[in-house]
Amino acid sequence: MITLQPLRWGKPYESIEIKDVVHFDTGEPIARFGSVGGGIVARDMKKADKAREALLQYTPAELLDMCKKAAELFETADLQVGDSKQSVDQFVHQQSASTGLPEHMCRSNMTKNSFVLANMSEILGCLTRGLDLNILSRGYGEEGRGVTISYQAQTPILGAILPNNSPGVHTLWLPAIPLQIGLALNPDRKSLGRLTVWCRPLLKPVSLRKHSDFIPVAMTPVGRS
Repeated sequence: MITLQPLRWGKPYESIEIKDVVHFDTGEPIARFGSVGGGIVARDMKKADKAREALLQYTPAELLDMCKKAAELFETADLQVGDSKQSVDQFVHQQSASTGLPEHMCRSNMTKNSFVLANMSEILGCLTRGLDLNILSRGYGEEGRGVTISYQAQTPILGAILPNNSPGVHTLWLPAIPLQIGLALNPDRKSLGRLTVWCRPLLKPVSLRKHSDFIPVAMTPVGRS
């Protein structure tokens, strides 16, 4: 049985509060996950600036390359998940068992998430109308026509609650990473989803389940969930 532990700013945290993830129909335990309390979350939030600092060590182009690699691994590879290895078929089966979603919908959502990661450069190009992402990274730059523009990040992290009944919505927070904004993720405790991340300061992919009461993460990401 997979045991998942929280991530605190990209580093695994061994929680003593272990809970079960159960089958939506039978109630049979299918995995275990560790959780963290509000005091730990509040303490970690004081270090939120470190999430953006970690991402600023990479250029937007490098982060986009990581997204493409994560898309490939997410959809095809056997990945380390908690204390176990997980295949794509196992992921689909376990996500279906923990959420009640039909397996064909889990596969469809996986394909959608992978597509967004693989095409993140084009997506951001559309969202920014072709703006050079290095301008957002530096905070200023020349747009063209001799016009200098400036942007300032309003927060070092994006907080997101991940619902257990709609794993496809995770495409909404994926663009935060190449935009060099950290993530604080609050996964729903009823579901078992896969999150492939490039964790600070590692330069190799690791896989973690999206399961804890709260996971503050500083990362250059991302993948299955």
